[in-house]
Amino acid sequence: MTMTTKHHKVSFSIFSAKVFQAKCYSLIALSLLIFSFSSHADNIASINTLSNVTKMLQDKHGFIWLSSQQGLTRLDGSNNITFSLNNQEWPLPYSWINDISLIDDKLLIASERDGLWLFDTNNGVAKKLAVDIPRQSHYHSVWFKDQYYINAPNKLYRFNPSTKTTQLLDDNIAIKHLVHNKEQLYVANSDGLYQLQDDQLQQILSEPITALTALSDAVIAITANKIYRLSNEGDISSIKHNEKLYALTKAFASDNFFTVSNAGKISKYNGTSLLPLSHNYGNSTPVRLTSLFHDASGGLWLISSHGVEQLNETYVTNHKVIFDIPINANEITLFDNEIIIGSYGAGLQNFLKPVFKQDINSAFTKNGLKIFDLLEINKDLYIASYDGLWRYGNSTKQVQKLDVVADKLILKLEHKNNLLYIATNYYGLYIYDLSTEKIIKHLDIIDGLPSTEIIDVLPLDSGKLWIASSNNISIYQPSLNKIITLTTPNKSKVISFVYADNKIFASTLGDGILVFNQQGGLLAQLSKGHSFTEMLLINDTIWASGKPGLYRISPKNYQVTMIENSQQYSFVSSMLVKDDTLYAIHYSGVLALNLSAKKQFNPNVIISKTTISGKAYLLNKTIEIASGNDVITLDLASLDYRPGLAKEYQYRINNNQWQKINNNQLTLTGLASGRYNIEIMATNSLGQWSDIIAYTEIDVAYPWYWTIELRIFYAVLVLFIVLLTSWLLFLRTKSIKHIHTLLKDDMRNYGRLMNTLQRNLQLTATSLANNDVEQGKQLIEKSILVLKDNINSQEPDNLAGKTLALAIPFLADYVQSKYEVKLHFTLDDKVDKLKYELRADIYKVIFEAIMSAIFKSEAQNFSLSLKEVKQKLWLTVNSDKNSFSQLNSKINFDLASYTIRQITTKHQASLNIFANDDGSSQLVISVPLMALN
Repeated sequence: MTMTTKHHKVSFSIFSAKVFQAKCYSLIALSLLIFSFSSHADNIASINTLSNVTKMLQDKHGFIWLSSQQGLTRLDGSNNITFSLNNQEWPLPYSWINDISLIDDKLLIASERDGLWLFDTNNGVAKKLAVDIPRQSHYHSVWFKDQYYINAPNKLYRFNPSTKTTQLLDDNIAIKHLVHNKEQLYVANSDGLYQLQDDQLQQILSEPITALTALSDAVIAITANKIYRLSNEGDISSIKHNEKLYALTKAFASDNFFTVSNAGKISKYNGTSLLPLSHNYGNSTPVRLTSLFHDASGGLWLISSHGVEQLNETYVTNHKVIFDIPINANEITLFDNEIIIGSYGAGLQNFLKPVFKQDINSAFTKNGLKIFDLLEINKDLYIASYDGLWRYGNSTKQVQKLDVVADKLILKLEHKNNLLYIATNYYGLYIYDLSTEKIIKHLDIIDGLPSTEIIDVLPLDSGKLWIASSNNISIYQPSLNKIITLTTPNKSKVISFVYADNKIFASTLGDGILVFNQQGGLLAQLSKGHSFTEMLLINDTIWASGKPGLYRISPKNYQVTMIENSQQYSFVSSMLVKDDTLYAIHYSGVLALNLSAKKQFNPNVIISKTTISGKAYLLNKTIEIASGNDVITLDLASLDYRPGLAKEYQYRINNNQWQKINNNQLTLTGLASGRYNIEIMATNSLGQWSDIIAYTEIDVAYPWYWTIELRIFYAVLVLFIVLLTSWLLFLRTKSIKHIHTLLKDDMRNYGRLMNTLQRNLQLTATSLANNDVEQGKQLIEKSILVLKDNINSQEPDNLAGKTLALAIPFLADYVQSKYEVKLHFTLDDKVDKLKYELRADIYKVIFEAIMSAIFKSEAQNFSLSLKEVKQKLWLTVNSDKNSFSQLNSKINFDLASYTIRQITTKHQASLNIFANDDGSSQLVISVPLMALN
């Protein structure tokens, strides 16, 4: 086990430092105690005002219910609701209740004047059962094997809810206890214990029964001198006792049980062997109890005519230590592996074992008896006092004053690397070399300290020294001889430092605990508003003493947990660990805490009440409101009934960031229309966050024009408009495309006709210029024929279902006869085995390329090659003129260029055009294809 020990007190004036300190501590402790536990005190106080509490139980949610003459009361750890005849908000038709028992999420209520009722714990609605019993005064009632059993005065009835019939089982029996488990029903009175067998009560014990409770497979019955266990199978065992026992209850979630005597002695037993078990409840107030109850958090509730008392297990032991001094503010430390006490006025004192002789304090001066700090170094004890520095020698067994800082008031001692750091009240910090026995450094205001009152120091391995001076924190760097004072949010004094998880934790007397990185940057502020004194690091966990209470702090996630039952003590400062026990000194003694791990209690976190625009509902379900103007108030509860810290709550909406809640109420208003998922977390009474998260949903209605039905209508309408618009656009596009096709055909035919006439006329002009009249005449006649043929003929611009072997020769004859152009071709015999679509596209490319070349140049001869080589179809067209250059242009292109490029892109083909030096040109197109079939 590793630990870091620090102890200190704070003085505020030279003359009466300790007195003033103690008074301030007491006032702060009292105010914090009142603040921290006011809600719990109010809770208990309100329970104590209930007269004649008859029964207490806990439902499946974790709420505790009490029946009394004032009605039915629900506890949630923060607020109480009493259902009664006098409560208009939470009404019942009656107030006086004799008994309650749990049936799933309902309570079976036996009333004094109004018969038998079923109360729904989810909504607070009570319904009377139509039981045919002459007297409406019912004392006990239970639900056993799908039927109700009722104790009316001196009679036992059974009511069957299925047949609506009531049966009298016994007409002359005074019933004091009526209990059951899954298999058996028992009745007890001053004559003995009875078991229901074949609709008859059979006596199985003939002694007066003072207390009775049922276990899962047995019943525990107490008589004047014995505790009996009777199993469902009929086995009986017992142990003797010599106490007056009238209170008995089953332990929560187990078959063990508790008894409480009239003298206040609490005992715990094994429910099977009847062997006594250890517990940590101590003793109760001596009083005769009428009922006893054990809840899920471990609380033991004692009910008597005087009211309700709650006890909780305590894992701490208080050693009372009081000296004959004005202020019992003392320090503890380990010396020679034993705990010793340094008092404020009585010098050195022994604790559990004697270490010092009786005359040990005779050498002290009067002010030297006022001890502020103790520190063991090299088997000697160094003592910081009101009158300077003293040393107790382990070898000499004597106290000697050291002339180091004269008679200065010393608040704190710290030791590291053979250096003793001496923190004074008015003279700054001294660094004393234990080897040379000389002061090697004195830090004062002139060196940069904001105050000369030094409360704590923390030397780090890096060489830096953290200094707490009054309400300031400074860092001294010896290598630079420089002091830097940090900007911190606290206004109260800084009391203690501890180094953990590469961070520095600083406790304050009113502003919680500040967390810094090693450079002095503030990382967090824990438990703001609380007062802490000493801090101690044990096995990577920080322990802190407070005003009031002891706390455990995780350096990694900053979880602050109060130690149960430590809240009644206000701690001075120093703590230490010995034999796996933490010792912390307070104003009336030393508290010892066993450090063995204890399981965390995770209470149910629940929405105990929902208020919507002034109307309240129990619990919570999906909330539906008409608009965001409605105000929703959620009363939250963490169902841990132990006294301790005020519970903290936080919430988030739709998986956003968690937000803190100032109290146990969450109010929401102004919500926009939509659905909201709300999660709520809470701490238990020790400040630990429960693993259970409360959940609710809020549906804010949309305006009338944005309802679900209208939104569906809007969606259908928008879809219809989109479809209609798309259909109209399609028709328009189709029309435009058709018009473009007609225009393209007309323009192409007109263009080719004009090109033919222009070419023939140019040739005619050439012939006439050469006096070749006959040739000119023939050309003119051809032009006239072209004009005539154009009207009745069509170009072979598509494959028209034919093979390439037929279409290409036909195209060659066509261009020969019509344009006086020769087309030579070479065709691979495999090409007609290709798919028709590809063949048609290849023919279209050939036609468009040759026709474009004829009209764009004066070419007279073309040669065409079409063959398949290495899984590619190669089309090569040669011209005796530069006929294909226009196909390369992406800006100035005609319809033939567009068509050819579209087809090559479609088949992922490559297109290349070559211009030769002799003025000829070549078009090469390669089309990738699978192997020919």
